[in-house]
Amino acid sequence: MIRKTIHIQNADKENIYIDIRHREDAREAPAIFIIHGFKGFKNWGFFPDLSERLALDGYVTLTPNFSRNGIGYDYNTFEFLNKFAENTHSHELNDLQIIIDHVKEEKICKRTIDLDRLALLGHSRGGATAILKAAELNDDIKCLVTWAAPCTFFRYSEAQIAQWKKDGFIEIENSRTKQMMRLNKEYWEDLNKNKNKLDILKAVEKYDNPSLFIHGNKDETVDFSDSEKLHEKCSAYAKRFEIIENATHTFGIPHPMQKETEEYQAACLITENWFDNYLNV
Repeated sequence: MIRKTIHIQNADKENIYIDIRHREDAREAPAIFIIHGFKGFKNWGFFPDLSERLALDGYVTLTPNFSRNGIGYDYNTFEFLNKFAENTHSHELNDLQIIIDHVKEEKICKRTIDLDRLALLGHSRGGATAILKAAELNDDIKCLVTWAAPCTFFRYSEAQIAQWKKDGFIEIENSRTKQMMRLNKEYWEDLNKNKNKLDILKAVEKYDNPSLFIHGNKDETVDFSDSEKLHEKCSAYAKRFEIIENATHTFGIPHPMQKETEEYQAACLITENWFDNYLNV
């Protein structure tokens, strides 16, 4: 197994770190971009295991840290809270495009990846980001999978919106690290200025390649009805909505990951079968 971490830069000269995994015999293999969500990162919880699992199945996996996710070398705390505060959805979409461009231009993984077989897999907000990018690129992305994805980014209270307008930021506590994580007003302004571009339900309606939506019925962060709505709106010729019984937002996996849960195993199996049926062909 080949495992390596590289970094590329975006237009703002910020680093995007990417974990790449594939079997030693991989040639012209299908590739899966695995996208983290809010307060997520490439080494969080199940991401290394999921990336490794899919790589062992014969896929090339690319698991990035978005440039403003706040994570540095310490995976237990967020070292760059100033970067986290400056993040926006549009910035993450631009980061993802740069990663995809580097693959398509064969600046990374040359001759290892089949450029006609690219897929996106995203968890939570990463699932919504994956939907927006898949809809934008359409046939360049042959397959889409989301885990616990929201169907809208407009999930903030009137009090939070008022604080953005009054103070220029809001703060959200990270339940794991107990850090107060700031989101500057640029985040809210980006959402409002780009309502159409960041409309997840409208985006999924445009995407017509195989799409799988997985959600837990005990999700405490994003209700499973969000994935149900995404599935209903999706225009894919092959689509599926799968509820995992007793699964939480992270399918029972904490950070760091200690052991597999039945719920996580179920999500992995359904995902692997989906890619085997619609990507690895």
